[in-house]
Amino acid sequence: MPVEFDAVCNQLHAARKTCFVGQEGYEETTFDGLFHRYTILLREPGMKNVEMALATEKAIQHFKPDLVLLIGIAGGVKDVAIGDILVARKVYGYESGKEDADGFKARPAVESFSGELLARAQALSRRPDWKKRTGDGAEGARVFLGPIAAGDKVVAGVDNPSYQRIKTHYNDTLALEMEAIGFATALQGHRAIHGLVIRGISDLCAGKSITDQQNWQAVAAQRAAAFAFELLFQLDASSFIAPIMDTKTLAREIIGLLFPVPESIREIGNDFANAANNDIRAIWKKIKPLFIEELKDLADNPDDPAAKGALEMKLRKAVERDPTLQTDLSALWEQSVGTDKAGMVIKQKNVVMNSTINAGGDVRLGDDTKP
Repeated sequence: MPVEFDAVCNQLHAARKTCFVGQEGYEETTFDGLFHRYTILLREPGMKNVEMALATEKAIQHFKPDLVLLIGIAGGVKDVAIGDILVARKVYGYESGKEDADGFKARPAVESFSGELLARAQALSRRPDWKKRTGDGAEGARVFLGPIAAGDKVVAGVDNPSYQRIKTHYNDTLALEMEAIGFATALQGHRAIHGLVIRGISDLCAGKSITDQQNWQAVAAQRAAAFAFELLFQLDASSFIAPIMDTKTLAREIIGLLFPVPESIREIGNDFANAANNDIRAIWKKIKPLFIEELKDLADNPDDPAAKGALEMKLRKAVERDPTLQTDLSALWEQSVGTDKAGMVIKQKNVVMNSTINAGGDVRLGDDTKP
């Protein structure tokens, strides 16, 4: 809403300009933190989850951000009070389910947010630093980290079916709003991007018209924006935002990760179901559609380095054309190999290179390996 957009703008003091992507306008400016200078792009996409999902995806595709924040207000459901802050650990899409003659049966859509940002938000929540960015000092305001629920209805009372459904099926929900499940769903396809939802509590679902008249929407939006920008101000993201690898190196590392030895080509047939971690499977899912003839050739000639090289060249060309794929694969590769990059055999049941030992599980080779 405009009141939420204005609250964010009030935290920014550098000059702003408007840029357009198709029919959508974004406010662009900068913000200086202790560790980073941020380029900030703001958009007010409107209410409802579908609109938010489309707006988030479009912004990601065009601007390739490292961080995406959804900042605004919400109605309190449990524990929180008007004027408090909620940082969402996860979001329930509470309207997902089945309606039959016996009534509603919940089949919840549940999405989570960046663990790295949540950890830093939790640290900030223990200190009053963010309150100095508010206009009123936020006396008595608390910060909660917990679940939020999102649907496409304005829930303006506690006696209606939607509110009762939330209390029955999602009874750890702290607040309710209309955009977070769309926002979170859009983020799931972009593993390299860190997202977070920060909400100020503007009402308790009952008596909304009274709290709106008392200007709590503006106050709650201001407090959410204050917390968000204090988080950015203190944030050192260098430990979890990895630099994007150049296309040549990335293609070589990805193919080497998937096919360290000829025997690992067997994993093509079962889509790497035996991979040692989820990131390997996520990498394969992203790149498998790129290869048709190359996979057949590799399966027929597992010992031919030219067959493996053809996959590497095809992947390199693909990431050169698609910066989003480059960013996502770079992040997945970093997650897959962790800190012990050298000498790690990722796949289960592969044969260790230059050895007669068959590995039945995960194997790590390195200087710190004890006999």
